[in-house]
Amino acid sequence: MRKGLVYLCMLFSLNLGAQNLQVQQEGSKLYLNHTVAAKENWYSIGRTYNISPRDIAPFNSTSIDKSLSIGQNLRVPLTEVNLSQGGQPAPDEVFVPVYHTVKEKEGLFRIGQNYNKVSVDQLKAWNKLKSDETSKGMNLIVGYLRVKRELSTLASGGLTKVASQPVAMPSPEASVPVTPAPDPKTAPPVKTTTSPVTVVATAPVTTPANAAPVKKESVPAPVAKPAAEPASTVSKPIPSAPGTEGAFAGLYGDQSKGNPSNSVTGQAASFKSTSGWKDGKYYVLMNNVAPGTIVKITTPSTNKHVYAKVLGEIPVGKENDGLLARLSNAALAQLQMPEGKFDIQLQY
Repeated sequence: MRKGLVYLCMLFSLNLGAQNLQVQQEGSKLYLNHTVAAKENWYSIGRTYNISPRDIAPFNSTSIDKSLSIGQNLRVPLTEVNLSQGGQPAPDEVFVPVYHTVKEKEGLFRIGQNYNKVSVDQLKAWNKLKSDETSKGMNLIVGYLRVKRELSTLASGGLTKVASQPVAMPSPEASVPVTPAPDPKTAPPVKTTTSPVTVVATAPVTTPANAAPVKKESVPAPVAKPAAEPASTVSKPIPSAPGTEGAFAGLYGDQSKGNPSNSVTGQAASFKSTSGWKDGKYYVLMNNVAPGTIVKITTPSTNKHVYAKVLGEIPVGKENDGLLARLSNAALAQLQMPEGKFDIQLQY
C-alpha cells in the first residue's frame, strides 16, 4: 500500500513538472531536475527530454552502466539539441514551455541575458506581457523543451506553435517614396499636333562647279538630365516618438511629483533594442535602481533629455566597467549622441 502511494506521488510530481518545468542554472549551463519514477531507465528518460542518455549521465558525474533508483534526482541538460529559443516545432515535435521564477529586483533584460541572451521583446511575446514590469515570484517562459510527439511523456503538455518576436517596421520618415517611371509598352501614346506650314517658292540656287562642298555639321542630340536622386536616408533615423521626450514622460511626473530625490552623473553607453523607434518607449539599464523606475536622462553636450524606464541591472563585464547606465539605441538617437561612451545626468 505504501509503495503504491509513493508511486502515485511520484507520478503526480512528474505530471506537475510537465506543466511547469523550472530551468536551473549552474554557471552558463542550463538544466532541468527530474526525479526517477518506477520503471524508468536512462533511455526512457532520454526519450522524455529528447536527449541522449550518454549526455545525461556525464552531466550527473556517472555513467549509463550504473542503474537508477526510484526517487533519485537527475539533472537533465538543456542544449541546442532539446532547447528551442526561436522558430517553430517540426511536424513530429511539440514545444513544452520551460520557466524561470523571477527574483527580487530582477528585470526582463537581465533574465534574457542569463538565458542565452533572449531579447526583451521575445520574452514579452512568449509570456503575453504588455509592459516590461516584473514581480518577485512571477513564472516567465524563457524557452521551450523540444520533444518528439510520439516518444515523450511530456508531449501532451506541449505546443505546436509559439509566439514569435514582433518585427520592428521602419519608420515612415526613414524612407523616401520614389515614383516609378512609366512603362513605354503600357504608357498611352502622346498625341502631337502639327501647325500648317506655308511653303514659299524661291529661285533655284546655282552652285559653281569649283565651289567647295558644304560641310554639314552634326548637331548633338539633347542630353537627358538625370532625375533628381532621392535624399539619402539617415543611417540612424530619429525615432518618430510621441513627443521628443518619450512615452514615459508623464509617468515620470507622477512618480517624482516634479521633485526627483536622486541626481547622479557619469558615463553611459547604449544597447540595441527594437523599442522606441515608433512608440517612444525608451529603456535604460542601471544598478541599484528598481526595474520599472522612470528616470530623466540629460546629455550636457547636446542639452537634450528623454525619459526612460529601468529594465534591470547592467550585465557584468569588462566592457561595462565604470558605466553609470546603458541606454537603448532609440534613446541614443533621440539625444543625438554618437555610439560609444558619453557623459549623462540621471534624475529619478
